[in-house]
Amino acid sequence: MRLLALAASLAFSGVAAATDRCADLYFLSDADHAVEPGILVAASEDVPAHCRVRGTIDATIRFEVRMPVEGWSGRFMFHAPGGLAGVIGDTSSLLDDGFAMASTDTGHEGANAEDFYRDDHAKTNFAFRANHLTTVLAKRIVAAFYGEPARFAYLWGCSNGGRAALVEALRYPDDYDGIIAGAPAVEYAQLLAWAFETSRHQARGPLDAESVAVLDANTRRACDMLDGVTDGIVGDPRKCTVEMLELDALQCDEGGAADCLTAGQIETARYIYTGVTDESGAVVVPGVYPGGELGGDFDLWVTGPVPFLEGTASDITVDVIKAVTHRDPGFDIASFDPVADLPGLREIMVSVEVPAPDFSAFDESGGKLIIYNGWHDQPCRAKTLEAFLADAKALNGDAMDEYLRTYMIPGMVHCAGGPGAWAADFLQAIIHWVEEDVAPDRIIAEHPGEFTFMEAQTAIAGREVNWAEAIIEAGAAMENSRSFTRPLCPYPQYAQYNGSGDTDDAENYACVED
Repeated sequence: MRLLALAASLAFSGVAAATDRCADLYFLSDADHAVEPGILVAASEDVPAHCRVRGTIDATIRFEVRMPVEGWSGRFMFHAPGGLAGVIGDTSSLLDDGFAMASTDTGHEGANAEDFYRDDHAKTNFAFRANHLTTVLAKRIVAAFYGEPARFAYLWGCSNGGRAALVEALRYPDDYDGIIAGAPAVEYAQLLAWAFETSRHQARGPLDAESVAVLDANTRRACDMLDGVTDGIVGDPRKCTVEMLELDALQCDEGGAADCLTAGQIETARYIYTGVTDESGAVVVPGVYPGGELGGDFDLWVTGPVPFLEGTASDITVDVIKAVTHRDPGFDIASFDPVADLPGLREIMVSVEVPAPDFSAFDESGGKLIIYNGWHDQPCRAKTLEAFLADAKALNGDAMDEYLRTYMIPGMVHCAGGPGAWAADFLQAIIHWVEEDVAPDRIIAEHPGEFTFMEAQTAIAGREVNWAEAIIEAGAAMENSRSFTRPLCPYPQYAQYNGSGDTDDAENYACVED
Protein backbone atom coordinates (compact mmCIF):
# COMPACT_ATOMS: atom_id res chain seq x y z
CA MET A 1 0.00 0.00 0.00
CA ARG A 2 2.86 2.38 0.85
CA LEU A 3 4.41 1.74 -2.60
CA LEU A 4 1.07 2.51 -4.28
CA ALA A 5 0.70 5.68 -2.22
CA LEU A 6 4.23 6.78 -3.16
CA ALA A 7 3.59 6.10 -6.86
CA ALA A 8 0.37 8.09 -6.69
CA SER A 9 2.19 10.95 -4.97
CA LEU A 10 4.92 11.03 -7.61
CA ALA A 11 2.32 10.97 -10.40
CA PHE A 12 0.45 13.84 -8.78
CA SER A 13 3.66 15.80 -8.39
CA GLY A 14 4.41 15.28 -12.08
CA VAL A 15 1.00 16.61 -13.13
CA ALA A 16 1.26 19.49 -10.68
CA ALA A 17 4.71 20.42 -11.99
CA ALA A 18 3.46 20.30 -15.59
CA THR A 19 0.51 22.46 -14.63
CA ASP A 20 2.80 25.06 -13.10
CA ARG A 21 5.20 25.03 -16.05
CA CYS A 22 2.29 25.37 -18.43
CA ALA A 23 0.66 28.25 -16.55
CA ASP A 24 3.98 30.09 -16.17
CA LEU A 25 4.54 30.34 -19.91
CA TYR A 26 2.96 33.80 -19.84
CA PHE A 27 6.40 34.99 -18.63
CA LEU A 28 7.44 34.83 -22.31
CA SER A 29 5.21 37.85 -22.98
CA ASP A 30 6.94 41.05 -24.02
CA ALA A 31 6.21 44.15 -26.07
CA ASP A 32 5.63 42.10 -29.23
CA HIS A 33 4.30 38.82 -27.83
CA ALA A 34 1.17 38.37 -25.72
CA VAL A 35 1.41 34.83 -24.35
CA GLU A 36 -1.54 33.65 -22.28
CA PRO A 37 -1.05 31.42 -19.24
CA GLY A 38 -1.15 27.88 -20.55
CA ILE A 39 -3.76 25.40 -19.42
CA LEU A 40 -3.42 21.67 -18.91
CA VAL A 41 -5.90 19.79 -21.10
CA ALA A 42 -7.00 16.37 -19.89
CA ALA A 43 -6.51 13.32 -22.09
CA SER A 44 -9.33 12.34 -24.44
CA GLU A 45 -9.87 9.32 -26.67
CA ASP A 46 -7.33 10.30 -29.34
CA VAL A 47 -5.35 13.10 -27.68
CA PRO A 48 -3.08 12.72 -24.65
CA ALA A 49 -2.94 15.15 -21.75
CA HIS A 50 -1.15 18.26 -22.91
CA CYS A 51 -0.33 21.88 -22.26
CA ARG A 52 -2.17 24.30 -24.54
CA VAL A 53 -0.89 27.85 -24.97
CA ARG A 54 -2.54 30.62 -26.96
CA GLY A 55 -1.76 34.25 -27.60
CA THR A 56 -0.98 36.90 -30.17
CA ILE A 57 2.10 38.27 -31.87
CA ASP A 58 2.31 41.90 -32.95
CA ALA A 59 -1.29 42.34 -31.65
CA THR A 60 -2.72 40.63 -34.76
CA ILE A 61 -1.26 37.15 -35.28
CA ARG A 62 -3.10 34.54 -33.24
CA PHE A 63 -1.21 31.33 -32.47
CA GLU A 64 -1.67 28.07 -30.59
CA VAL A 65 0.91 25.61 -29.24
CA ARG A 66 0.17 22.18 -27.75
CA MET A 67 2.72 19.98 -25.97
CA PRO A 68 2.15 16.47 -24.60
CA VAL A 69 2.81 16.17 -20.87
CA GLU A 70 4.40 12.75 -21.28
CA GLY A 71 6.24 10.98 -24.09
CA TRP A 72 7.64 14.01 -25.90
CA SER A 73 9.95 12.74 -28.65
CA GLY A 74 11.90 15.98 -28.99
CA ARG A 75 10.04 16.73 -32.22
CA PHE A 76 8.13 19.88 -33.14
CA MET A 77 5.57 20.11 -35.96
CA PHE A 78 4.14 23.33 -37.36
CA HIS A 79 1.02 23.23 -39.53
CA ALA A 80 0.80 26.00 -42.14
CA PRO A 81 -2.93 26.49 -42.82
CA GLY A 82 -4.34 26.34 -46.34
CA GLY A 83 -6.91 28.37 -48.22
CA LEU A 84 -6.99 32.00 -47.12
CA ALA A 85 -6.04 30.91 -43.58
CA GLY A 86 -7.95 33.06 -41.05
CA VAL A 87 -8.23 30.07 -38.71
CA ILE A 88 -5.61 28.26 -36.64
CA GLY A 89 -4.58 24.96 -38.17
CA ASP A 90 -4.04 21.46 -36.80
CA THR A 91 -2.27 21.43 -33.42
CA SER A 92 -3.34 18.06 -32.04
CA SER A 93 -3.14 15.16 -34.53
CA LEU A 94 0.47 14.23 -33.72
CA LEU A 95 0.43 14.74 -29.95
CA ASP A 96 -0.08 11.01 -29.37
CA ASP A 97 3.03 10.41 -31.50
CA GLY A 98 5.12 12.55 -29.17
CA PHE A 99 5.17 15.76 -31.21
CA ALA A 100 4.72 19.26 -29.87
CA MET A 101 2.58 21.16 -32.38
CA ALA A 102 1.82 24.74 -33.34
CA SER A 103 -0.10 26.78 -35.88
CA THR A 104 -1.42 30.28 -36.57
CA ASP A 105 -4.30 32.08 -38.28
CA THR A 106 -1.58 34.14 -40.12
CA GLY A 107 -2.82 37.43 -38.74
CA HIS A 108 -6.48 37.74 -39.72
CA GLU A 109 -9.74 36.07 -38.79
CA GLY A 110 -12.37 34.40 -40.93
CA ALA A 111 -11.94 31.41 -43.24
CA ASN A 112 -12.48 32.28 -46.92
CA ALA A 113 -12.62 35.99 -46.06
CA GLU A 114 -10.52 37.90 -48.60
CA ASP A 115 -10.86 41.43 -47.20
CA PHE A 116 -7.55 41.16 -45.34
CA TYR A 117 -5.85 41.66 -48.71
CA ARG A 118 -6.87 45.33 -48.50
CA ASP A 119 -4.50 45.73 -45.53
CA ASP A 120 -0.81 45.61 -46.54
CA HIS A 121 0.24 44.62 -43.03
CA ALA A 122 -2.21 41.71 -42.98
CA LYS A 123 -1.19 40.70 -46.50
CA THR A 124 2.48 40.50 -45.52
CA ASN A 125 1.63 38.56 -42.37
CA PHE A 126 -0.33 36.07 -44.46
CA ALA A 127 2.43 35.92 -47.06
CA PHE A 128 5.32 34.86 -44.81
CA ARG A 129 5.72 36.90 -41.64
CA ALA A 130 3.14 35.17 -39.41
CA ASN A 131 4.40 31.65 -40.02
CA HIS A 132 8.01 32.63 -39.33
CA LEU A 133 7.26 34.67 -36.20
CA THR A 134 5.00 31.96 -34.83
CA THR A 135 7.72 29.39 -35.50
CA VAL A 136 10.28 31.40 -33.53
CA LEU A 137 7.94 31.95 -30.58
CA ALA A 138 6.60 28.39 -30.58
CA LYS A 139 10.13 27.02 -30.35
CA ARG A 140 10.75 29.28 -27.32
CA ILE A 141 7.54 28.04 -25.69
CA VAL A 142 8.46 24.39 -26.29
CA ALA A 143 11.96 24.92 -24.85
CA ALA A 144 10.56 26.69 -21.79
CA PHE A 145 7.99 23.97 -21.09
CA TYR A 146 10.32 21.00 -21.49
CA GLY A 147 13.49 22.65 -20.27
CA GLU A 148 15.28 21.93 -23.55
CA PRO A 149 14.78 22.89 -27.20
CA ALA A 150 13.22 20.60 -29.79
CA ARG A 151 15.81 18.37 -31.46
CA PHE A 152 13.97 18.27 -34.79
CA ALA A 153 11.59 20.84 -36.27
CA TYR A 154 9.14 19.95 -39.05
CA LEU A 155 6.56 21.84 -41.10
CA TRP A 156 3.61 20.53 -43.12
CA GLY A 157 1.20 22.48 -45.31
CA CYS A 158 -0.96 21.95 -48.39
CA SER A 159 -2.24 24.41 -51.02
CA ASN A 160 -1.57 27.84 -49.53
CA GLY A 161 0.11 25.89 -46.73
CA GLY A 162 2.32 24.25 -49.36
CA ARG A 163 3.19 27.70 -50.70
CA ALA A 164 4.00 28.83 -47.17
CA ALA A 165 6.17 25.73 -46.69
CA LEU A 166 8.31 26.58 -49.72
CA VAL A 167 8.53 30.20 -48.59
CA GLU A 168 9.86 29.05 -45.22
CA ALA A 169 12.54 26.94 -46.94
CA LEU A 170 13.56 29.84 -49.18
CA ARG A 171 13.20 32.89 -46.90
CA TYR A 172 13.98 31.31 -43.51
CA PRO A 173 16.12 28.24 -44.29
CA ASP A 174 17.17 27.71 -40.66
CA ASP A 175 13.64 27.44 -39.25
CA TYR A 176 13.01 23.78 -40.09
CA ASP A 177 14.92 20.54 -40.47
CA GLY A 178 12.23 18.87 -42.56
CA ILE A 179 9.42 20.36 -44.65
CA ILE A 180 6.49 18.73 -46.44
CA ALA A 181 4.94 21.00 -49.08
CA GLY A 182 1.70 19.62 -50.50
CA ALA A 183 0.15 21.07 -53.67
CA PRO A 184 2.11 24.32 -53.30
CA ALA A 185 0.61 27.41 -54.91
CA VAL A 186 3.94 28.41 -56.47
CA GLU A 187 2.42 31.03 -58.80
CA TYR A 188 -0.22 32.80 -56.74
CA ALA A 189 -1.07 35.55 -59.21
CA GLN A 190 -1.26 32.94 -61.96
CA LEU A 191 -3.73 30.95 -59.84
CA LEU A 192 -5.91 34.06 -59.51
CA ALA A 193 -5.85 34.66 -63.26
CA TRP A 194 -6.69 31.01 -63.95
CA ALA A 195 -9.62 31.06 -61.51
CA PHE A 196 -10.98 34.29 -62.96
CA GLU A 197 -10.93 32.90 -66.48
CA THR A 198 -12.50 29.66 -65.22
CA SER A 199 -15.46 31.60 -63.83
CA ARG A 200 -15.75 33.56 -67.07
CA HIS A 201 -15.83 30.39 -69.21
CA GLN A 202 -18.25 28.70 -66.84
CA ALA A 203 -20.63 31.64 -67.18
CA ARG A 204 -20.58 31.30 -70.99
CA GLY A 205 -20.64 27.51 -71.34
CA PRO A 206 -21.49 26.06 -67.94
CA LEU A 207 -20.42 22.52 -67.18
CA ASP A 208 -22.58 20.50 -64.77
CA ALA A 209 -22.31 17.16 -62.99
CA GLU A 210 -23.52 15.25 -66.04
CA SER A 211 -21.08 16.90 -68.45
CA VAL A 212 -18.17 16.35 -66.05
CA ALA A 213 -19.06 12.64 -66.00
CA VAL A 214 -18.90 12.69 -69.81
CA LEU A 215 -15.43 14.25 -69.63
CA ASP A 216 -14.28 11.66 -67.11
CA ALA A 217 -15.42 8.78 -69.30
CA ASN A 218 -13.82 10.40 -72.32
CA THR A 219 -10.44 10.75 -70.62
CA ARG A 220 -10.51 7.12 -69.53
CA ARG A 221 -11.34 6.09 -73.09
CA ALA A 222 -8.44 8.08 -74.52
CA CYS A 223 -5.72 7.69 -71.89
CA ASP A 224 -6.43 5.01 -69.29
CA MET A 225 -4.36 2.36 -71.08
CA LEU A 226 -1.27 4.54 -71.57
CA ASP A 227 0.36 2.92 -68.52
CA GLY A 228 -0.62 -0.59 -69.59
CA VAL A 229 -3.40 -1.00 -67.01
CA THR A 230 -7.13 -0.33 -67.37
CA ASP A 231 -7.93 0.93 -63.89
CA GLY A 232 -9.62 4.31 -64.31
CA ILE A 233 -6.35 6.14 -63.58
CA VAL A 234 -4.10 8.01 -65.99
CA GLY A 235 -0.72 6.81 -64.73
CA ASP A 236 1.37 9.44 -66.56
CA PRO A 237 -0.89 12.31 -67.65
CA ARG A 238 1.99 13.99 -69.51
CA LYS A 239 1.27 11.50 -72.30
CA CYS A 240 -2.44 12.36 -72.41
CA THR A 241 -2.73 15.36 -74.74
CA VAL A 242 -5.77 17.53 -75.40
CA GLU A 243 -5.70 16.34 -79.01
CA MET A 244 -6.07 12.74 -77.84
CA LEU A 245 -9.28 13.69 -76.04
CA GLU A 246 -11.02 14.57 -79.34
CA LEU A 247 -13.34 16.95 -77.52
CA ASP A 248 -15.20 18.05 -80.66
CA ALA A 249 -16.47 14.48 -81.07
CA LEU A 250 -18.39 14.92 -77.81
CA GLN A 251 -20.69 17.61 -79.24
CA CYS A 252 -24.37 16.72 -79.17
CA ASP A 253 -26.15 16.00 -82.42
CA GLU A 254 -29.11 18.18 -83.20
CA GLY A 255 -31.77 17.31 -80.65
CA GLY A 256 -29.39 15.12 -78.64
CA ALA A 257 -28.92 15.72 -74.91
CA ALA A 258 -27.48 12.58 -73.29
CA ASP A 259 -23.79 11.63 -72.95
CA CYS A 260 -22.70 14.64 -74.99
CA LEU A 261 -21.72 18.29 -74.58
CA THR A 262 -22.88 21.55 -76.06
CA ALA A 263 -20.46 23.67 -78.06
CA GLY A 264 -20.13 26.04 -75.10
CA GLN A 265 -19.36 23.20 -72.70
CA ILE A 266 -16.70 21.85 -75.05
CA GLU A 267 -15.08 25.29 -75.15
CA THR A 268 -15.05 25.43 -71.33
CA ALA A 269 -13.56 21.94 -71.13
CA ARG A 270 -10.92 22.81 -73.71
CA TYR A 271 -9.98 25.87 -71.66
CA ILE A 272 -9.66 23.82 -68.45
CA TYR A 273 -7.32 21.33 -70.11
CA THR A 274 -5.37 23.94 -72.11
CA GLY A 275 -5.25 27.02 -69.89
CA VAL A 276 -5.06 30.74 -70.64
CA THR A 277 -3.56 31.52 -74.03
CA ASP A 278 -2.51 34.77 -75.66
CA GLU A 279 -3.48 36.03 -79.13
CA SER A 280 -0.88 33.80 -80.78
CA GLY A 281 -2.21 30.71 -79.02
CA ALA A 282 0.79 30.40 -76.70
CA VAL A 283 -0.10 29.13 -73.22
CA VAL A 284 0.40 31.84 -70.59
CA VAL A 285 -1.28 30.04 -67.69
CA PRO A 286 -1.25 26.22 -68.03
CA GLY A 287 -4.35 24.10 -67.74
CA VAL A 288 -5.10 20.88 -65.90
CA TYR A 289 -3.87 17.45 -66.95
CA PRO A 290 -6.78 15.20 -68.01
CA GLY A 291 -7.94 12.62 -65.47
CA GLY A 292 -9.76 12.40 -62.15
CA GLU A 293 -12.59 14.61 -63.40
CA LEU A 294 -15.00 13.06 -60.89
CA GLY A 295 -12.52 13.50 -58.02
CA GLY A 296 -14.14 16.68 -56.72
CA ASP A 297 -12.02 19.53 -58.09
CA PHE A 298 -14.57 20.28 -60.81
CA ASP A 299 -17.23 20.51 -58.08
CA LEU A 300 -15.18 22.93 -56.00
CA TRP A 301 -13.63 25.12 -58.69
CA VAL A 302 -15.93 24.91 -61.71
CA THR A 303 -19.48 23.63 -61.33
CA GLY A 304 -20.48 23.87 -57.67
CA PRO A 305 -22.41 23.58 -55.52
CA VAL A 306 -20.12 23.74 -52.52
CA PRO A 307 -21.80 23.53 -49.08
CA PHE A 308 -19.63 26.15 -47.38
CA LEU A 309 -19.39 28.64 -50.27
CA GLU A 310 -21.68 30.92 -52.20
CA GLY A 311 -20.71 29.88 -55.69
CA THR A 312 -17.40 28.13 -56.33
CA ALA A 313 -13.85 28.59 -55.10
CA SER A 314 -13.07 30.27 -58.43
CA ASP A 315 -15.78 32.84 -57.75
CA ILE A 316 -14.20 33.64 -54.37
CA THR A 317 -10.81 33.97 -56.04
CA VAL A 318 -12.30 36.63 -58.30
CA ASP A 319 -13.16 38.54 -55.10
CA VAL A 320 -9.51 38.20 -54.08
CA ILE A 321 -8.49 40.03 -57.27
CA LYS A 322 -10.88 42.85 -56.36
CA ALA A 323 -9.36 43.06 -52.88
CA VAL A 324 -5.70 43.08 -53.95
CA THR A 325 -6.35 45.76 -56.60
CA HIS A 326 -8.38 48.00 -54.28
CA ARG A 327 -5.95 50.92 -54.59
CA ASP A 328 -6.58 51.23 -58.32
CA PRO A 329 -9.76 53.33 -58.57
CA GLY A 330 -10.01 52.63 -62.29
CA PHE A 331 -9.87 48.86 -61.92
CA ASP A 332 -12.89 47.07 -63.36
CA ILE A 333 -13.09 43.34 -62.76
CA ALA A 334 -15.29 42.92 -65.82
CA SER A 335 -12.45 44.12 -68.05
CA PHE A 336 -9.71 42.13 -66.30
CA ASP A 337 -7.44 40.51 -68.88
CA PRO A 338 -5.70 37.38 -67.49
CA VAL A 339 -2.89 37.81 -70.02
CA ALA A 340 -2.26 41.57 -70.15
CA ASP A 341 -2.97 42.17 -66.45
CA LEU A 342 -0.99 39.21 -65.10
CA PRO A 343 2.35 41.08 -64.75
CA GLY A 344 0.67 43.85 -62.75
CA LEU A 345 -1.06 41.31 -60.55
CA ARG A 346 2.27 39.59 -59.88
CA GLU A 347 3.74 42.93 -58.81
CA ILE A 348 0.92 43.56 -56.35
CA MET A 349 1.23 40.02 -54.98
CA VAL A 350 5.04 40.07 -54.69
CA SER A 351 5.04 39.40 -50.94
CA VAL A 352 2.76 36.37 -51.36
CA GLU A 353 4.59 34.85 -54.32
CA VAL A 354 7.17 32.12 -53.76
CA PRO A 355 10.62 33.67 -54.36
CA ALA A 356 13.11 32.34 -56.90
CA PRO A 357 13.77 28.67 -56.03
CA ASP A 358 17.39 28.99 -54.95
CA PHE A 359 17.55 26.35 -52.20
CA SER A 360 21.29 26.67 -51.58
CA ALA A 361 20.86 28.22 -48.11
CA PHE A 362 18.32 25.55 -47.16
CA ASP A 363 20.78 22.90 -48.32
CA GLU A 364 23.59 24.48 -46.31
CA SER A 365 21.37 24.42 -43.21
CA GLY A 366 20.92 20.67 -43.65
CA GLY A 367 17.20 20.86 -44.41
CA LYS A 368 15.19 18.24 -46.32
CA LEU A 369 12.11 18.96 -48.43
CA ILE A 370 9.37 16.72 -49.81
CA ILE A 371 6.90 18.16 -52.33
CA TYR A 372 3.79 16.28 -53.43
CA ASN A 373 1.08 17.27 -55.89
CA GLY A 374 -1.88 15.60 -57.57
CA TRP A 375 -1.45 15.34 -61.33
CA HIS A 376 -5.08 16.50 -61.71
CA ASP A 377 -5.02 19.35 -59.18
CA GLN A 378 -7.00 22.29 -60.58
CA PRO A 379 -5.91 25.36 -58.56
CA CYS A 380 -2.31 24.19 -58.02
CA ARG A 381 -1.80 22.75 -61.45
CA ALA A 382 0.94 20.19 -62.00
CA LYS A 383 2.30 22.00 -65.07
CA THR A 384 2.92 25.12 -62.97
CA LEU A 385 4.85 23.08 -60.41
CA GLU A 386 6.82 21.39 -63.20
CA ALA A 387 7.94 24.81 -64.44
CA PHE A 388 8.95 25.77 -60.88
CA LEU A 389 10.98 22.56 -60.56
CA ALA A 390 12.70 23.22 -63.89
CA ASP A 391 13.72 26.67 -62.61
CA ALA A 392 14.88 25.11 -59.34
CA LYS A 393 17.05 22.58 -61.15
CA ALA A 394 18.58 25.31 -63.30
CA LEU A 395 19.51 27.24 -60.15
CA ASN A 396 20.57 24.31 -57.95
CA GLY A 397 21.76 21.60 -60.31
CA ASP A 398 21.40 17.82 -60.06
CA ALA A 399 22.58 17.87 -56.43
CA MET A 400 19.11 19.15 -55.53
CA ASP A 401 17.99 15.50 -55.28
CA GLU A 402 20.10 15.24 -52.13
CA TYR A 403 17.67 17.47 -50.21
CA LEU A 404 14.51 17.82 -52.34
CA ARG A 405 12.22 15.09 -53.72
CA THR A 406 8.92 15.64 -55.54
CA TYR A 407 6.08 13.13 -55.91
CA MET A 408 3.42 13.72 -58.57
CA ILE A 409 0.42 11.56 -57.73
CA PRO A 410 -1.73 9.93 -60.45
CA GLY A 411 -5.47 10.07 -59.84
CA MET A 412 -5.19 12.73 -57.13
CA VAL A 413 -6.89 16.13 -57.16
CA HIS A 414 -6.26 19.06 -54.80
CA CYS A 415 -4.48 17.95 -51.59
CA ALA A 416 -6.73 14.89 -51.13
CA GLY A 417 -9.27 12.82 -53.01
CA GLY A 418 -9.57 11.24 -56.43
CA PRO A 419 -9.55 7.77 -58.01
CA GLY A 420 -5.84 7.07 -57.52
CA ALA A 421 -3.65 5.77 -54.70
CA TRP A 422 -2.95 9.04 -52.90
CA ALA A 423 -2.88 8.27 -49.16
CA ALA A 424 0.85 8.14 -48.42
CA ASP A 425 2.93 8.45 -45.26
CA PHE A 426 5.06 11.47 -46.12
CA LEU A 427 5.62 12.07 -42.42
CA GLN A 428 7.68 8.92 -41.87
CA ALA A 429 9.52 9.60 -45.12
CA ILE A 430 10.67 13.04 -43.97
CA ILE A 431 11.53 11.76 -40.46
CA HIS A 432 13.73 8.99 -41.85
CA TRP A 433 15.40 11.44 -44.20
CA VAL A 434 16.11 14.07 -41.54
CA GLU A 435 16.95 11.85 -38.59
CA GLU A 436 18.51 8.80 -40.25
CA ASP A 437 19.74 10.33 -43.53
CA VAL A 438 17.68 7.80 -45.51
CA ALA A 439 16.49 9.59 -48.64
CA PRO A 440 13.01 8.54 -49.82
CA ASP A 441 12.79 6.65 -53.08
CA ARG A 442 9.52 4.87 -53.80
CA ILE A 443 6.79 5.81 -51.34
CA ILE A 444 3.90 3.34 -51.23
CA ALA A 445 0.50 5.00 -51.44
CA GLU A 446 -2.93 3.48 -50.91
CA HIS A 447 -6.27 4.18 -52.49
CA PRO A 448 -8.33 4.50 -49.30
CA GLY A 449 -11.77 4.44 -50.92
CA GLU A 450 -13.94 6.45 -53.28
CA PHE A 451 -13.42 9.87 -51.71
CA THR A 452 -13.89 13.11 -53.60
CA PHE A 453 -12.02 16.19 -52.39
CA MET A 454 -14.89 17.32 -50.17
CA GLU A 455 -15.56 13.82 -48.82
CA ALA A 456 -11.88 13.46 -47.96
CA GLN A 457 -11.86 16.77 -46.07
CA THR A 458 -14.85 15.62 -44.03
CA ALA A 459 -13.27 12.25 -43.28
CA ILE A 460 -9.98 13.82 -42.23
CA ALA A 461 -11.95 15.96 -39.75
CA GLY A 462 -9.25 18.37 -38.66
CA ARG A 463 -6.29 15.96 -38.85
CA GLU A 464 -4.67 17.95 -41.64
CA VAL A 465 -1.16 16.84 -40.74
CA ASN A 466 -1.75 13.16 -39.93
CA TRP A 467 -4.32 12.83 -42.71
CA ALA A 468 -3.10 9.65 -44.44
CA GLU A 469 -3.77 7.47 -41.40
CA ALA A 470 -7.13 9.15 -40.84
CA ILE A 471 -8.37 8.72 -44.41
CA ILE A 472 -7.27 5.07 -44.59
CA GLU A 473 -9.18 4.37 -41.37
CA ALA A 474 -12.25 6.15 -42.78
CA GLY A 475 -12.02 4.18 -46.02
CA ALA A 476 -11.79 0.87 -44.21
CA ALA A 477 -15.08 1.66 -42.49
CA MET A 478 -16.88 2.28 -45.79
CA GLU A 479 -19.10 -0.38 -47.31
CA ASN A 480 -17.75 -1.93 -50.50
CA SER A 481 -14.55 0.09 -50.14
CA ARG A 482 -11.90 -0.84 -52.70
CA SER A 483 -8.27 -0.52 -51.71
CA PHE A 484 -5.16 -0.84 -53.86
CA THR A 485 -1.58 0.37 -53.70
CA ARG A 486 0.80 2.08 -56.08
CA PRO A 487 4.36 3.34 -55.75
CA LEU A 488 4.82 7.09 -55.81
CA CYS A 489 7.99 7.72 -57.78
CA PRO A 490 10.39 10.65 -57.48
CA TYR A 491 9.59 13.10 -60.28
CA PRO A 492 10.15 12.90 -63.22
CA GLN A 493 9.80 9.12 -62.88
CA TYR A 494 6.38 7.46 -62.98
CA ALA A 495 5.02 4.03 -62.03
CA GLN A 496 4.77 1.52 -64.88
CA TYR A 497 3.15 -1.91 -64.61
CA ASN A 498 5.66 -4.76 -64.98
CA GLY A 499 3.25 -6.77 -67.09
CA SER A 500 2.47 -9.58 -64.64
CA GLY A 501 1.00 -10.00 -61.20
CA ASP A 502 -1.83 -8.27 -59.37
CA THR A 503 -2.39 -4.80 -60.84
CA ASP A 504 -3.64 -3.63 -57.42
CA ASP A 505 -0.28 -4.37 -55.76
CA ALA A 506 2.47 -1.74 -55.80
CA GLU A 507 5.09 -4.48 -55.89
CA ASN A 508 4.23 -5.12 -59.54
CA TYR A 509 5.13 -1.60 -60.68
CA ALA A 510 8.53 -0.12 -61.46
CA CYS A 511 9.57 3.52 -61.31
CA VAL A 512 10.73 4.46 -64.80
CA GLU A 513 11.63 7.57 -66.76
CA ASP A 514 11.15 7.95 -70.50
